[in-house]
Amino acid sequence: MTAHLTLRRFAIVTLLLAAVVAPQAWGQTVEDAKTAYERGDYAGALAIVRDLARKGDPDAQVALGDAHRDGFKTLVSQNHTEAVRWYLLAAGQGNAEAQSALGDMYHSGRGVPRNYDEAATWYRRAAEQGVATAQNNLAVMYDKGDGVPQDYAKALKWYRRAAEQGSAAAQFRLGGMYNLGHGVAQNHTEAAKWYRRVAEQGGIRAQFNLGGMYYEGEGVPQDFAEAARWYRYAANQGPPGAQNNLGVMYEEGHGVSRNLERAHMWFNLAASQTPAAEREDRERSVRNRDRVAALLTPLQLARAQRMAREQQSIIDNPRLGEVLDYDPFPEEPAAATAPVPAPASKPPALETISTGSGFRVSSEGHILTNAHVVKGCVEVRVPSVGPVAVAAQDDAADLALLTGPPGKPFAAFRQGRGVRPGAGVVAVGYPLRGMLASGANVTTGNVAALAGPGDDRRLIQITAPVQPGSSGGPVLDMAGNAVGVVVSKLDAVKMARATGDIPQNVNFAVSAGAARAFLDSESVAYATAPSKDMRAPEEVAAAAKAFTVLIECRGEG
Repeated sequence: MTAHLTLRRFAIVTLLLAAVVAPQAWGQTVEDAKTAYERGDYAGALAIVRDLARKGDPDAQVALGDAHRDGFKTLVSQNHTEAVRWYLLAAGQGNAEAQSALGDMYHSGRGVPRNYDEAATWYRRAAEQGVATAQNNLAVMYDKGDGVPQDYAKALKWYRRAAEQGSAAAQFRLGGMYNLGHGVAQNHTEAAKWYRRVAEQGGIRAQFNLGGMYYEGEGVPQDFAEAARWYRYAANQGPPGAQNNLGVMYEEGHGVSRNLERAHMWFNLAASQTPAAEREDRERSVRNRDRVAALLTPLQLARAQRMAREQQSIIDNPRLGEVLDYDPFPEEPAAATAPVPAPASKPPALETISTGSGFRVSSEGHILTNAHVVKGCVEVRVPSVGPVAVAAQDDAADLALLTGPPGKPFAAFRQGRGVRPGAGVVAVGYPLRGMLASGANVTTGNVAALAGPGDDRRLIQITAPVQPGSSGGPVLDMAGNAVGVVVSKLDAVKMARATGDIPQNVNFAVSAGAARAFLDSESVAYATAPSKDMRAPEEVAAAAKAFTVLIECRGEG
């Protein structure tokens, strides 16, 4: 797996080398490496840095170690043993970054047998040279007694050194030491001070802890409004504990106006986000949600559920510049949010208001589709399955993830080199539901371009015909592997007005790269497969129909 850190370190190291390494006898310099890297010639840049590493430059050796540890594009395969070899060469010259990296390798058992004693030794050498991450990691080992005798005083010492260099991880743990009285006299005021430093940097657990301290009045004056503010900071980044506690505050009217719809929204999010392993916490949020639901009218309940979906979208896709305690729902008069006994009448009937397509992408039943397909739905339904939950959305990429039952056939993404312009593709979906045949519709075409409007690299342009309802369906190469997700077609009427001509077969799909990045962010275990054995379009279509599904967006009529 390619690691972004490797790319950043590689760029930084080339800058460092420019200042400290003399031109090479064979004519290439680090400036040449920098130039090659910046124009995308990673192989050329890597060759120069590899040569420098072999000639003994410790910074280049660290960069090469990182490349072997994580893998560097397709040029360097992941090889932890080789990474350790380069780190040892640099560490032997006193390079602190290499010493810290060796500590990581020994601690995790990558490239060498796991050995906490050795990890502590290397962390200590780097820590004594001022590497904050090594100072924090050494403190953790003293805190837990891994590789060294448990010693809270020494843990405190190293946490403090790292914290004073700005390490948020060390600042958070230092707050915990004061909160629990480990290695120092218990001091909630000092704990709150360190938690606040991390919370103001966006640390979710620190925000949650600080909210709890304001709620209880520990280390700070009791202030429900401040507690709600910090809980909201955390809740808007996803932790179910903060979401549950914020729901309690809305239900009780502590620090916020009492609002049962919002209470249900936060309880609902907490119940859906709490891992199954944390059974007691999940059951608590479910009880809270159901208790509040019994006090809402069907209309209020539907509104609360819509709010939860929209809030989940905000959590998944924080907009640039958006403050983390953003609240998209304006306060309503207290009378409108007071408890209203649920009447005996049935909830409003739901009907299908639009349809789209999707396809299964994992053995656990995850379904990938477009965000606009499920936007504003009171219920999302797959006819062959029933109602399904919207697990995540990315409005910027126009992708959404649904959760269905496990075990059914699922698509694999194209492995290795991406699809090229001119390559044949097959698009599968359920367009114009109710007008065309009820089964999946199959169209064929080619990849026209590897970017969408405005050179948007998240999209690819295809010539396969696309109709309303096809959105969210798979675009497959001729080996049957997914290379995109149908998203839209060019508006022919608007283009005709603007250009005087009607465009033919100008359609778009979200690229496989963007789709896989979205699935990676949601920890979905999707599959990849090499595109070696080409198949006839009808064979690709037959296989695709097994994992492509119709999606119904249902709402009140």
